[in-house]
Amino acid sequence: MLIGLTGGIGSGKSTVSKYLIQKGITIVDADLISRQVVEPGSEALAEIKEVFGEEYILPDGNLDRKKLGRLVFADKTSLWKLNYIMSNRIGEEINRQIEASETDITVLDAATLIEAGYDSIVDRLWIVDADDEVRIGRVMARDGATRQEVIDRMNNQMSREERLGRECTVIDNSGTMEETYANVERALREL
Repeated sequence: MLIGLTGGIGSGKSTVSKYLIQKGITIVDADLISRQVVEPGSEALAEIKEVFGEEYILPDGNLDRKKLGRLVFADKTSLWKLNYIMSNRIGEEINRQIEASETDITVLDAATLIEAGYDSIVDRLWIVDADDEVRIGRVMARDGATRQEVIDRMNNQMSREERLGRECTVIDNSGTMEETYANVERALREL
């Protein structure tokens, strides 16, 4: 069974994924894959350098993800260009990892799962959700971002209302870790 796991920035997808890994479930992590496809020497990194400029590459040859993130989350054209560079490369690796999974349940963890059309290939859609203020606070603390930077990122993602308007299982992550884990267990029992 393939479960799609998504949620807006700061919703707690990583918390849910880590818990599922402890349960022996295979996680295909789109964010991790997106980091791997831009490693130094990769075609994707060379194309990013060509399109956006050398100033987005750190002295050690790695992508300056924070700097590029500030650009693309403030400018939809830049975001579109980056998505064009990344989407096929990420998609190929996601498909390879799904096919290689040997567990009964495989979870595709992707922030833009719905936007990228992966909701059409999953058997079940799980959406991790938390109140907007909780999400903003988490991202500010995690990334050292300003409130406005977090709001800009949120505004460049599918709205919470649109995401939750789909046929899905909602995993509320507004409370304690124990409450979140209980919500995940409830979702697993529903399978």
